Amino acid sequence: MTDTSERPDEPDARVPSGVPGLDALLRGGFLRGGTYIITGAPGTGKTILGNQFCFATVAQGGRAIYLTVLGESHARMMLHLRSMRFFHKEEVGRALNYESGSAALKAEGLAGLSRLIFRAVREHGATALVVDGLVAMEERSEDPLSFREFLHGLCVHNALAGCTTLLLTGQRGDPTDPRYALVDGVIALAQERVGVKSVRVAEVTKFRGGPQVPGRHGAQITDDGVSIHPRIEAIHTRLPARAPALDERLTFGIRALDEMLNGGLVRDSSTLVAGPPGSGKTLLGLHFLAEGARRDERGLYLGFVETPDRLIHKAERLGLALGTHVNAGRVHLVSRVAAETMPDALAEELFGLVKRHGIQRLVLDGLESFCQELTDPERTPRFLAALMHELLNLGVTPLATQQTRALAAPEADARLGMEALVDNVLVLRLVALRSRHYHMLCVLKARESDHDAAQRLFSLTPRGIEVAADSESAEALFTGQPKARPASTRKPERKAGKKPARRGKPSRRGGRGE
Repeated sequence: MTDTSERPDEPDARVPSGVPGLDALLRGGFLRGGTYIITGAPGTGKTILGNQFCFATVAQGGRAIYLTVLGESHARMMLHLRSMRFFHKEEVGRALNYESGSAALKAEGLAGLSRLIFRAVREHGATALVVDGLVAMEERSEDPLSFREFLHGLCVHNALAGCTTLLLTGQRGDPTDPRYALVDGVIALAQERVGVKSVRVAEVTKFRGGPQVPGRHGAQITDDGVSIHPRIEAIHTRLPARAPALDERLTFGIRALDEMLNGGLVRDSSTLVAGPPGSGKTLLGLHFLAEGARRDERGLYLGFVETPDRLIHKAERLGLALGTHVNAGRVHLVSRVAAETMPDALAEELFGLVKRHGIQRLVLDGLESFCQELTDPERTPRFLAALMHELLNLGVTPLATQQTRALAAPEADARLGMEALVDNVLVLRLVALRSRHYHMLCVLKARESDHDAAQRLFSLTPRGIEVAADSESAEALFTGQPKARPASTRKPERKAGKKPARRGKPSRRGGRGE
């Protein structure tokens, strides 16, 4: 016969942790009445996490107790917590009570501490309990067996009372330790050195009663408290559910380029624009957003180098009314610093912006900047695949730019890294010839559409990007014929039957050409 006396009435009921990202790892939160050990060295955020849980419980209408054993004084703790946004002083002493178990533990041992805890839970009607100082309790126990009996009794009592309990300890959470077999879950916090950086991580090493997201995930401590950023490839596992809409095209507003793409990019497809610095990747992205805004399609730019003001100024010089669209809320420009960022946190911010503003067109300017802070480079392809898949599931048509290695080359640099993950690949190049640089583009790949793969010259003009109507000028460039000139400096063609005047050379009559 199965013993059900230790189970709460609603074993599947979940309790929010109050820690952003942690409930995602727990697939919904703590189990009501469960007991969990939070492990981590000093400074990893255990105390902050425990207080977050208490204040989150109070915010949901519950009552909480934070009990310390040989830890810092409550006054000192309040001083440190005062700057946290989750801290509300008016709740202290009302729905949240701070207790000390030091005297009971010294005078009566674990038995006296158990009586103190059980009485406090009953008198306050607590639905959440945090016990800070598990190591001190173990040191006061007579032997390992008495300590395990103390833990077992605590788990049984609080499960029956429906009081979710967190036990904080500085010891590492070893899954083979018999103590950890008694509790419902173990969450490990850590702080590690990666080069010159210090990186916080969190891991759910055990969670009884339901699935959890395995592995290590990024964490940070800010004025909002502890937050955890699950690896996006671990939680966003859906392949794109939408089939690309072949009969719906998203144009750039660049006639020749749209013709090369057989009418534009297929809606719900993903695109990579690759090229060296100065080749026009950002400007092409701004064309994409401005054309979408003109058609009343919401757009978002997320980049890592240029500020919104600089982008608007650059677009205005090229005849794109980007500032008007930004002021009208049709386009949103967001710039972030790539250094010391957490890619998973940035990805979740991006998903939130897309949902909040109903974004349909996205320009992600700088994939290399997005991924450079990944502490495990082997994650890069999985991270990017999850990023693109989730954007497509959100109804976005994303266009991402990536810098190629060669600054200028006569042949395409195909080392893109992302070309297999996306539907379309546009390659921009700078070709150096006879002391000039020529801008050139080609549609290297368009998975869902017919396209013109020939290379064409293009130029940056006061009217924006202009692409040659055909590939003849590019062919002339490669064959070395003199008629190949940058589109922005190309001279008007002369009328038939009329010879051009020669400048700077004597004429046959001894004069000079006009």
